[in-house]
Amino acid sequence: MKKLLLTFIICFLILMGIVHSSAIEVSIAEEIKGKISSINYDNFSNIVKFSIEFYNTGSVPYKARVKSEIFNGDEVVFNAWSQEKDFMPGDKKTFDIYWHTNDPGKYYTKLKAYFGNEIKKYEKFEFLVNNTFETKNIFSIKDLRTYDNYIIFDVQSAEDVENVIVMPTNYIYGWIFEQKKIEKMAKDSSKLVILPYYPSLWKPSNVKLVVVSDGGKYYTEKLVRMEKKGSLAGFFYYIVDSIRIAIFS
Repeated sequence: MKKLLLTFIICFLILMGIVHSSAIEVSIAEEIKGKISSINYDNFSNIVKFSIEFYNTGSVPYKARVKSEIFNGDEVVFNAWSQEKDFMPGDKKTFDIYWHTNDPGKYYTKLKAYFGNEIKKYEKFEFLVNNTFETKNIFSIKDLRTYDNYIIFDVQSAEDVENVIVMPTNYIYGWIFEQKKIEKMAKDSSKLVILPYYPSLWKPSNVKLVVVSDGGKYYTEKLVRMEKKGSLAGFFYYIVDSIRIAIFS
């Protein structure tokens, strides 16, 4: 009888332990954290490419992008935004940002990482532009149209080219404007380009579009006006461009 009672008590205690343990919740504190884990740059004559690795060190997934401001002394000569990417906890991904210059010299960039609702600033990063050369104008920028959060246009090339970079510049300070890379273009071909942008407050404005390739050997720039079409024309072009994006992008 005593053995039976002892067995019952032991089984009861084990069962209570199982029930109690199943009620315990393991929680991990949610933290929005991240850092730039490496910065590299390559100088292809007239083009400087920054490769910035970002690391989600927190426990929360988020979207992130990087901004680069380039200085010559105390003067800001260029600012650029990377594309936005998704980061799960533990993810490491690389952002590429490009800049074109015809002026050799010593420059530095200040980087900012935007992730979740956080902004993290980094110390300036110095770099040299040693050699540049004259460029040739071979691109055409045509048929630009403006929508709420992107512009769309065609780029035509008069030569076979590789590593074509489309860089918006001289736009309203405070807007986010992404760059675009085209791997290659054949002679006399045309590419549809879509550049996302995020205005703090939209208004008609100018933006300079720079198209450069082959280490800066080929270079074209064009100042364009960002204006939205009227209701009927705007709707027509929106339908046409939506079809083109679905087919060609």
